[in-house]
Amino acid sequence: MLTRILVLVWAQIVLGYAIWMLMVYLTDVWKLTITHAAGIINAQRGLICALPIVMQTIVDTLAGNYWMLTFSSFACCTGMGLLTMSTPPVLSKSTGACSAYEPDCIGDIQQILFYIALVLLAVGIAGGAYSLACFLPEQFMDAMENISDRSMITACVGNVITFLITAAAVLGLPYVKPWSLRFGIPTIFLLVAIVIFLSGSSTYSHIGPQGSHLTMVLRVFVAFTSKLFCQRPADSNELYQKQLCTIPHTRNLRCLDKAAIVLPNQSLEEQQNDRWKLCSILEVEATKLIISLIPMSMSFLFLGLIFPLAFTFFLEQAKTMDHKVGSLTIPLAILLWFNVQAKDYFPKVYFTISSLLCGSISRIATSGIIASMVLAVLCCVTAAKVESRRLDMVTTHGLLDKPNEKVPMSVFWLLPQFILLGAVDGVFVQSLASFFSLYFTPTLNSYMVNLSHVVHGLGCFGSILLAYVVNNITEKEGKPGWFQATLNRSRLDNYFWLLSVVMVINLGLFLIMRLCYRCCSKEEQIKIV
Repeated sequence: MLTRILVLVWAQIVLGYAIWMLMVYLTDVWKLTITHAAGIINAQRGLICALPIVMQTIVDTLAGNYWMLTFSSFACCTGMGLLTMSTPPVLSKSTGACSAYEPDCIGDIQQILFYIALVLLAVGIAGGAYSLACFLPEQFMDAMENISDRSMITACVGNVITFLITAAAVLGLPYVKPWSLRFGIPTIFLLVAIVIFLSGSSTYSHIGPQGSHLTMVLRVFVAFTSKLFCQRPADSNELYQKQLCTIPHTRNLRCLDKAAIVLPNQSLEEQQNDRWKLCSILEVEATKLIISLIPMSMSFLFLGLIFPLAFTFFLEQAKTMDHKVGSLTIPLAILLWFNVQAKDYFPKVYFTISSLLCGSISRIATSGIIASMVLAVLCCVTAAKVESRRLDMVTTHGLLDKPNEKVPMSVFWLLPQFILLGAVDGVFVQSLASFFSLYFTPTLNSYMVNLSHVVHGLGCFGSILLAYVVNNITEKEGKPGWFQATLNRSRLDNYFWLLSVVMVINLGLFLIMRLCYRCCSKEEQIKIV
């Protein structure tokens, strides 16, 4: 059973490295400008960030993790299939178009297939990321206490195969030159993985929908609206308490207390049966806490501006630089591998060190969020200085109008910014989860983390607007804007410096919000059943 599930994990790894090169495909084959291509990729990354909370709601209300995992796998496979079909050689005979990887060979049909593929991939990746993380514990929940030698060996072998498949994706896929094959190979891999996964359907533990905690907030607002003109009792003890409230009654957002008013003209049993008209004071206080955390969470919006950089501008930088170490050509995907490793290992290092220095979970979590914002500043500053050096090399060697020639500068100059960006992502996400765990149960905690990812998604969409506004402002008075048709003509270093300033402002905004927020104590945790 474990092997069948791991096959999906391996397929997701190959998929991740395959779609990482979409920016290169758009600039090399479609011949789009870097801002146009980056806008398309940022829109997709924004969807990937924003959709997990939708997928979680669907899992908890309509389908279990098994069906969501199956659906998301088919969505990814279909998306990769359409992406393969959108390449010029595949449909050239049926459409009568040319088969070369040139803009003239990209017809309306290819463009439609490409954009549909991006949406399907975003849906599949978002759904798979959530459902796979929940589906694995469901299968081994009862077997954790009785781990056999065979299962241990299977897990070890699975780790080895995972490493080998990652190495094959990093080192092998970049050497596949035709884009139709580069997209087609992961499609076949995904299809085989789905078949293997479905072959073990009868052996899986199928846990149905457990109900969405997100509806709790909606129920509180509906109940509050229905009793808008009711008089709130002066004594909070008169409000409805389904169970012992684990936190004291708060005076902020007191209007929401009306959701817990017991109407005198109806029996209590009748009102209890309609959960959309009567909510417990615990649910009201939980809703208040969620609302009070929203202003602080909005400070995470700016981090969404830099998370897509590894898929857009960083990749374009790498494409123009020297890939060779001696006689060996280094594939660009090695940079993404370092980015992923930093995302995995930096949080472990941070939490190990911080747990030794300060035992308070609240301090560790808050300091982790601050640390991730400081790392974001360092990442943007590093990227700006590296790009300045790259542009100096471009000018020195007369490569301004030679975008296809490599800049005599090693691609490993970009390694620090890829690592820092991975560290920002990893430390921030895990610190945020630890922070929310102080106040919410694990299920509601995951909703809050996914809600913060929605804010990141808005930041990804905001990066499209930022690039557009910056270019319009900088090209006034006849001066060339920061974003030109080619990277060598652009001033990406100035854009990275601007992002550095934005990240500093973001850090200050978070600190102000954190100081203004009245933090609940450890004894005031909310546990919603």
